[in-house]
Amino acid sequence: MIFTNLRGKVKKVRNSIVAIGFNPNPQQITIIGSGFAVSNDGKILTTAHLYNQPNEEQRKNLKAFVMVEHKQKDLEMYQWKSIKLISKNDSDDIALFQLDEYKDTLLRKLELGDSEQIEVGQEAYFIGFPYAAQLINDGFGVTLIANKTIVSNIKRDGINPDHKRNWFILDAISNPGNSGCPLIDAGTNKVIGVMAITFRMGSQMQKNLDIREPMHICAAKPINLAKPLL
Repeated sequence: MIFTNLRGKVKKVRNSIVAIGFNPNPQQITIIGSGFAVSNDGKILTTAHLYNQPNEEQRKNLKAFVMVEHKQKDLEMYQWKSIKLISKNDSDDIALFQLDEYKDTLLRKLELGDSEQIEVGQEAYFIGFPYAAQLINDGFGVTLIANKTIVSNIKRDGINPDHKRNWFILDAISNPGNSGCPLIDAGTNKVIGVMAITFRMGSQMQKNLDIREPMHICAAKPINLAKPLL
């Protein structure tokens, strides 16, 4: 099984993943999602909805939480760095940002695969910052989390005449904060998608409360949709 060889592969990509957030006030940070390096000069790929959802003032203060030092096996140091939007494609939910100060970080670009070559049943993993702010507040600090999955279905655009691939459906739970993180082929360790959506349903245990429970299904945008922005 390819999954048995993930340890070294996850290690290679960790310093390329960032959390994305903004300052609602000088003493507070709100983390809204994840992103990853697609160049060695500070370009970060993520989803467009992470830019569209905050208000105009919050967009001006968008920042990336970037690894700047790896002291020992399990001790990693991060810093907040300002980012600015370069371009975005709302229809495909893809956005490209520029990190202002990238030279003092450990960011290294991830290799991009060919999402047209992916087949149903292919093993993959995604790695990002789900519930990042909550975990920090609960005393766990910065927590980068990897999830194993397989490609369960491949959807094609029913409106575009080209009927291009526009979704990879995955058999995993993706939590808030993973939006924008990379979906990586477990065999090649290349990015094949950008995590974009998690499916949730009303709580079956607490039907009188507005609690949304995750379904064991999520979806990513195929990476080839992002290549025109690059």
